[in-house]
Amino acid sequence: MPENNRTIEELKEELNRELTKKDSDNSVILKLSHELASLDNNTLRFSVDAGMINRLGRELVGRHETAVAELVKNAYDADATSVTISFNKTDNPNGQIIINDNGLGMDRDQLIKGFMTISSTDKIHNPKSTKFKRVRAGQKGIGRFSTQRIGKKLTIITQTQLSPKALKLQVDWDKYEIDGDLFLISNNVDEIDKIKEEGTTLIIDEVRDIWSLAMIKKTFTFISDLLQPFPLSTRLEQSQGDPGFKVDFYKDSTILIDEESAFFQHALAQIEGYVDNDGQGFYSFKSEKLNIDEDVILIGKEERDIPYIKLKNVHFKAYYFIWNSGYIPKGVEKHVRENARKNGGIRLYRNGFRVLPYGEPNNDWLRLDASVVRNTIIAPHGNMNYFGFVEVVDKEGELFQEQSSREGLLENEALEELRDFVYKVITDVAIKVSSFRDRKGLAGQKDFERKFSGDIIKDVKSQVEEIINISNNNEASTGSNRKIEIVEKLKVIEQSLVEIEETTKSERVELEVKTKELLKEIQLLRILAGLGQAIGEFIHEIDHYQPALKYDAEFLTATINSNAGKITGERLLQNISALNVYTSYFRDAISNNVNRELEPIELRIPIQKFLSNILPDLRRSKIELVGPIFHGYNLFTCPMHISEWASILFNLYTNAKKAINKARTNGRISIVAGKTDQIVYVEFMDNGIGIPDKDKNDIFNAFFTTSSPTGVDANEIQEAIGTGLGLKIVKDIIEGYGGKIYVAESSNDFKTTIRIELPKQKNNV
Repeated sequence: MPENNRTIEELKEELNRELTKKDSDNSVILKLSHELASLDNNTLRFSVDAGMINRLGRELVGRHETAVAELVKNAYDADATSVTISFNKTDNPNGQIIINDNGLGMDRDQLIKGFMTISSTDKIHNPKSTKFKRVRAGQKGIGRFSTQRIGKKLTIITQTQLSPKALKLQVDWDKYEIDGDLFLISNNVDEIDKIKEEGTTLIIDEVRDIWSLAMIKKTFTFISDLLQPFPLSTRLEQSQGDPGFKVDFYKDSTILIDEESAFFQHALAQIEGYVDNDGQGFYSFKSEKLNIDEDVILIGKEERDIPYIKLKNVHFKAYYFIWNSGYIPKGVEKHVRENARKNGGIRLYRNGFRVLPYGEPNNDWLRLDASVVRNTIIAPHGNMNYFGFVEVVDKEGELFQEQSSREGLLENEALEELRDFVYKVITDVAIKVSSFRDRKGLAGQKDFERKFSGDIIKDVKSQVEEIINISNNNEASTGSNRKIEIVEKLKVIEQSLVEIEETTKSERVELEVKTKELLKEIQLLRILAGLGQAIGEFIHEIDHYQPALKYDAEFLTATINSNAGKITGERLLQNISALNVYTSYFRDAISNNVNRELEPIELRIPIQKFLSNILPDLRRSKIELVGPIFHGYNLFTCPMHISEWASILFNLYTNAKKAINKARTNGRISIVAGKTDQIVYVEFMDNGIGIPDKDKNDIFNAFFTTSSPTGVDANEIQEAIGTGLGLKIVKDIIEGYGGKIYVAESSNDFKTTIRIELPKQKNNV
């Protein structure tokens, strides 16, 4: 209400007197104008209660660290490269916080339209920063209210490069009380000498809360996580000369060290990877401790040289740690490991800012922990083994779109390809590092000779003997040099003792895993053995019915006069004939199995017999048979069971058929056999979907299968398909005779070639 219920005429007179003064008071003019407007009976205007500032400060900015983070974002938006935050005497209320940046600063117009305008539209009209073209990080209007949340008084000192003077604005937040008029509260602004070339300083006095050292460190961690550590890509439109963004914290003039970055010096390896504009992935890694410096290595989708479809211009960097390995000093390993529990993993940054929850504790977005449980890769590669971040640049949000909850990204092909790329790189490095450490990297790795704990103990004994010799050899060196040599030897012994502990644990775990796998395999083999016996009985019974079936089919064909009936009868006879061929083949295989004597097998015999039996199935399946092709004569194997070839060839055939069906192509199968100086070999080829590189070492392992899960309406026979033991049985047969089986290189006509090599019969030339 107007003071003393003055009339419109009285207010106009007073306003006129103020306007005609040489040094009029703008605050008085605004106040009188506001009173006049309130007496206008024909119009109404919104007014704003000054207490809104208090509500905005406390309701929009709930946490201490969020308040400081919003002010840091404003510095980032102003193209600052460095921000210092000083906490002075904040162990008690009424302390002081100073936030100082080297950004572009503000001129008077920017100060009025930006800081002093609630819900400014500046960031809508200018979504990218002026100098480095950064995507704006601050939320509209939050920053200024953060200062109110932190303290009672605010002083802003800001200057631009072109301005001759600095602007100093002072705000007393206690003026903004309930029932006051926001429009009538003024804040003093003065021109002062510049305190630096450009940038802004915020001085917050009479801090409302206690800022303990623990709270300051929490805020430091929060801000460090929020902002990408540094740009990896030259495409982050921070690319226009942007050197990055750094925040330093001071407590009473003492700098707080970024303890997390100090951990990186203890990493065993440093990894860098990127996907180029064509979708091809690359990576490199180095390790000073292991003397490794691997340059560019190809990584792709499925095959290493196959580019990704959606993934472009992605970079990441990670540090790899192995615990209890002797590579981290004992004095700091506990501290580093505790940090890994809280902060380990690979974080994701989109356009320079963190996307939660990727990399948070218990978030396994790269499926690393799940991979550890599967135990296919036994090299350490869980989330706790890595500190790192992935950078994606997607300014328009076309590929990596945030969910409406702002928690995570929408699941799509680009995100899945990103997972695939990063997972492949860091597990590839883990396996290579294991190799350099003389450790096994893959559960199915065959080209690895483990250094057993007994061998390491022998090495330790040898080192101790050398120490004794050094100590007793007075002529060898001076006392100090002798001491240095002994210390170095002791270090080697300490490392060896760690290796003994690690190897013993690894041996025990591996033994437990192998025992469980063996028990599972024996159980299924027992079932299959019983099934084989049942099949033998079934074939025996079928033999009784076959002559009658054949006679009845011949009689019906002869007595039916219609053409359709005769065609049906002939087809019935063909099917009965095919059934006779199958049963006779398996009857021979079972009867041969009764004979326990081993004899050399001429490869033509089992191959020709097998092919003659599957020809009806090949015709039905519309699969072309190429060959067989035999290189040379007298292709005799070492002594073995003839019946085993039925299992070998049928397992290879059924796997080839599955691959052809998945490829939905005109099927082709070929068998080639031959010999060299020492071996005879068989190559079984098909033009199906092929075997991915990542599976080539696993397909011969027990229970590994690529068969798709059967549907809810599948019958029992379909459910039994794909147990994952077929190729394992073949492998066991071949290796039992000193041979080997593996996936060989294929010609252009075929996608998969399984090669079997066996010792040939002695004196076989």
